[in-house]
Amino acid sequence: MDPKLLTRFKEFYTLETFQVAYYQEQINASTDEYYCYAFEKMAQIESGHVAFFAEELDKANVELPVIKGSVFNLAGTFLGDVVRSTGSHNTCKLGVALENKAIETYQAFIHECIDKKYSILRRNLMEYRLDEEFHSLWLQSYMKSHPN
Repeated sequence: MDPKLLTRFKEFYTLETFQVAYYQEQINASTDEYYCYAFEKMAQIESGHVAFFAEELDKANVELPVIKGSVFNLAGTFLGDVVRSTGSHNTCKLGVALENKAIETYQAFIHECIDKKYSILRRNLMEYRLDEEFHSLWLQSYMKSHPN
């Protein structure tokens, strides 16, 4: 398999895993049932993305990027604590930043996979980009209806 493709799979595996950790932390920190449910849905969808990239790396006999569990969870918790201390508005603002980074990265990857042999991969990437866009839109909407 193309080494550049494998590098991209690793990049997305790491990015999506971080999003899952961040969203899980928001679920653990809030008592707002609707807010928690939204973050559960986002974490569930992002977990599906993680699984896809993990499977692709596994098919290529490439070890998954090592993400130190406690360090990674600590980063998610730290970010969650910092943002949470300033309210759900800022939690959503950081979530939008994460989603926008994912959207931008997916778009670049979609463009790189223009070759017809990657048509199925492109379709998956477009689906995942749409998921990221929907998450960003929900977060922006929540921020508007829950200012500071």
